[in-house]
Amino acid sequence: MDAFASSYTPKPLEDWVKDQPIKTIPQLFDKAVKDNPQTRFLGAKIKGTYEYRTYEEVKDLVLSFASALLDHGIEPGDRVAQISNNRPEWVITDLGTMSVGGVHAPLYATVSNHALTYILNDSRARVLVAEHDGHMKMLKECQGELEHLELVVSMTAAKPDDYEKFKVVAWDDFISSGKASQEKHKETISQRKEAIKAVDVCSLIYTSGTTGEPKGAMLMHGNFISNSMCVRPMIGVKPGEIELSFLPLSHVFERTLYYLMVNIGGTIAYAESFDTVRDNIIEVKPHLVASVPRLYEKIHAAVTTKAANAPSMRRTRKRLFDWALNVGKEYCQAKWSGNVSPILSAKKALAHKLVFSKIHDATGGRIKVFASGGAPLRADVCEFFLNAGFTLIEGYGLTETSPVITMNPPERPKIGTVGKTISGVEVRIADDGEILTRGPHVMLGYFNKVEATSEAINDEGWFHTGDVGEIDDEGYLKITDRKKELIVLSNGKNVAPSPIEQSIKESKYIEQCVVIGDQRNFISALIVPSYEGFAEWCEQNGVDKDPAKMAEDPKVYEFLSEVTKKACEGFSRYEQVKKIAVLPRELSQEHGELTPTLKTKRRVVNTNFEDKINSIYES
Repeated sequence: MDAFASSYTPKPLEDWVKDQPIKTIPQLFDKAVKDNPQTRFLGAKIKGTYEYRTYEEVKDLVLSFASALLDHGIEPGDRVAQISNNRPEWVITDLGTMSVGGVHAPLYATVSNHALTYILNDSRARVLVAEHDGHMKMLKECQGELEHLELVVSMTAAKPDDYEKFKVVAWDDFISSGKASQEKHKETISQRKEAIKAVDVCSLIYTSGTTGEPKGAMLMHGNFISNSMCVRPMIGVKPGEIELSFLPLSHVFERTLYYLMVNIGGTIAYAESFDTVRDNIIEVKPHLVASVPRLYEKIHAAVTTKAANAPSMRRTRKRLFDWALNVGKEYCQAKWSGNVSPILSAKKALAHKLVFSKIHDATGGRIKVFASGGAPLRADVCEFFLNAGFTLIEGYGLTETSPVITMNPPERPKIGTVGKTISGVEVRIADDGEILTRGPHVMLGYFNKVEATSEAINDEGWFHTGDVGEIDDEGYLKITDRKKELIVLSNGKNVAPSPIEQSIKESKYIEQCVVIGDQRNFISALIVPSYEGFAEWCEQNGVDKDPAKMAEDPKVYEFLSEVTKKACEGFSRYEQVKKIAVLPRELSQEHGELTPTLKTKRRVVNTNFEDKINSIYES
């Protein structure tokens, strides 16, 4: 039986790729090396300084990795798994695996023991590249349950004697052995790459999943090629310009951006961590930054809080800040309508000099594009960045669509929407409001799950996204909620939680919000205060700033209840939050409440804070 059996035939991809000169990832990379051999490709911070490898240098490492895989007997279609944070070795593993016709199966660096075991067994990976001591410890603990793993390439020191089920070799030794056998395998690698087709599976990306076991989306070479090529005209980044990468490469959003940068002949610099992005962005001075909304929300909160709380000349500075934002808004509207007056241009230049230039400097001073995806971006945050003179593009997609379905056009973004369909992609709204999409971006299906594939992709090739939305008369798509996350009240009324949460989070006093109410008689919300935004209020009202004490303070409860009530005024009565509970800490991946892309796992939140939720409805 074909390992990649599917109920779906990817005819839209077959039709799209016919006229394309580049059809596979190895072809894409080889062309980038040919066109940009001495251009910096991958950069990482080593001993306090960013160091870069050129396209030509990376190619040599890719060939060494590929040769080492052939030494181990890897055949076309075999899976090579990887558990690692973003770093050059991630890309070398990816490109090296594909160079021999293998299939890359990345895992999140924060994956649990259970998920690691499940994914390695489900993917039947023969080889695993592991990054650090924690990963090797996990492998030691679960090795007895691993059914197919033969070799682990470790990027950290490990004792091979600790592992009985598989062989362990150091990364440097693996690369050295592959380099020694490059000449021997040169012809085989060339033949393997030549044999790859656009519809061949190149990666299994396991959905992080807010419910149930993860499913391995079978993504094809042509999926990534079509997506990166169709997105490229909207990005505006040139060869040699830099992307700062910090979203997990194991997530499809960052994965496709990396192929986009290869397509461009661009440079990728890896942030040390999400927590160091603020420093790394100044060091690297990137032209492109892509993130989930969390980063943009933090920047927005920091800037607006600083403007509101400036210690000297507070009123004057706040007025200047507000004036600049209003000028920026007026300028954006005029630019989008094609009617910018000389006077407005002069006011915009003054606003930039006095206010916005400081924000631009804090992001390195060279940003051409901020891209946002993975979750809805709050309208007020999007408007802030646009008014401040940034190009911020919000898009929409899923793992199964590799990922981009729609993007807001830079020349005319529409706040509150996720833009228009990219080239080659179709979207329609089903009778029940679900968003369906068809095109070269749709996966082959779920690995080992033919039935789940047939449920997700119908006979006409339409993929069911699970999201609910609407398309306006200008062709812009608006997401209203997740189909599975709709709250059904005890009176039968349906409530979409996401718009309510977005509205509540617009307050500078609220960091996170989860709306509750399924099978209950009214809507409530779990609230996490913004400790930075709350600092001055706490001082003025004699409230202890300790999160646990804040959560129990009646004054905090009353204040946040009023903030929440006001945020819900525009919703129907049955959609309005009647009661809240203040949480003593932020929701986190560590506690299992957020996915690696910071989406809320509602089921886990409900479990972790069951007592808080019960107290709402019992009182």
